[in-house]
Amino acid sequence: MPDTPAILNAAARVPPFALSAEAVARAYGRPPSRGARRFAAYDEDALTLATDAAALCLRATAPSHVRALYVASTTWPRAAAAQAERLAAALDLPPSVEIATFGGSWRGGATALHIALTRPTWPALVVAADRLTAPPGSERETELGDGAAAVLVGPGTGLARIASWTSTSEPIEWETPDARLIATHASRLASAAPRDGCARAAVSAPGPRAARAAAGALNLPSSLGAMEQIGFCGTAHPLLALVELLETARPGERALWLTCAEGSESATLEITATPTRTFGPALERARPMNEYGRWLASRSFFENGATANAFSSPALEQRDADFLMRLRGTRCASCGATHTLPAPACPRCGASEGFTRVPLSRAGTIFTFTHEHYVPSPTPPVTMAVVDLDGGGRLLVQVADAAPDDVRIGARVRLTLRRLHMGGGIPNYYWKAVLE
Repeated sequence: MPDTPAILNAAARVPPFALSAEAVARAYGRPPSRGARRFAAYDEDALTLATDAAALCLRATAPSHVRALYVASTTWPRAAAAQAERLAAALDLPPSVEIATFGGSWRGGATALHIALTRPTWPALVVAADRLTAPPGSERETELGDGAAAVLVGPGTGLARIASWTSTSEPIEWETPDARLIATHASRLASAAPRDGCARAAVSAPGPRAARAAAGALNLPSSLGAMEQIGFCGTAHPLLALVELLETARPGERALWLTCAEGSESATLEITATPTRTFGPALERARPMNEYGRWLASRSFFENGATANAFSSPALEQRDADFLMRLRGTRCASCGATHTLPAPACPRCGASEGFTRVPLSRAGTIFTFTHEHYVPSPTPPVTMAVVDLDGGGRLLVQVADAAPDDVRIGARVRLTLRRLHMGGGIPNYYWKAVLE
């Protein structure tokens, strides 16, 4: 693949919460089994996972520089709604950014990356995310996981360059219960993948058995996107495996990246640098969930009417999008103070005109907090914190993914998009704080 851009950066979003296959087997009185799945918090979905992964990927890149956004998912919370546009707003990408959405196939993340590399609208951001669900008590329940990954491509040296790319297409039902058939098919696809000069490989396939079969056929040291530890994450898993490969390969090596689903996508990469690690540390930050009943309650929290009285509408969502999604505040021209909420006069100097809209920082410090039991949550209490944002502005938000004892005044946090409630069947999003 001559004249292709480089992979400039890559990042993974792996939720910390883990459900073991042993816990599921114990709940249903079955013999113990191995493996585990990572699962998103009750207030996360494919959109929020994608936002987090993309934000991590863009930490060293100004959002205004991104020219194209390619997004893949099979589990958007509102299939007919403009989720990719919401993602662009949450990342504060320019309104002129080109957007394409890929769905309906677990190969979508790999396909999106291929198109981003070949279509010269760079820098281009590729994001894939899925929040997968299997029938309760089924063997697939802990084979599937939740996760997201993002890859930035464009001119430059970056982390890796693509030496060659091969695509094949074959009709096969990947969700068939015949795991042996899937494994055989994945092995055959891997055997045909070009891998001359490759020192290692990264493999993605729908499930641990298929991934192991494909890796075995390659006869190379292979990373599987930690399939046994997090489960298969749908469209995100090929990119998760790619992030793992970039974090573990050595500069100067040649590596193979292989995705098996409805055929295959395979690429040989020339590794040039190592990224800031996001996948490895996420694996180490596991928080086990040993109570199967709590896992089920968390999984269906909003669907069970926990916030049934909340109100929302597309009109309200559009009206408030500038603040809710792009996180815009106001700056007073008279005194330079930044405020998060609109007001008729500057709270600091009293000026009543001369305000400009400015982007608010996504990081800050906890000024004060309290633990509340009246806020609906599957794991009360909910911690409410006043956060002093870097660069000015103060925001009252919930603290997510943290035990009450872990929260303290002065702690550094970053803002992450989360689902706040359901109103009229519409998911409502707002920013929450997670500890750095």
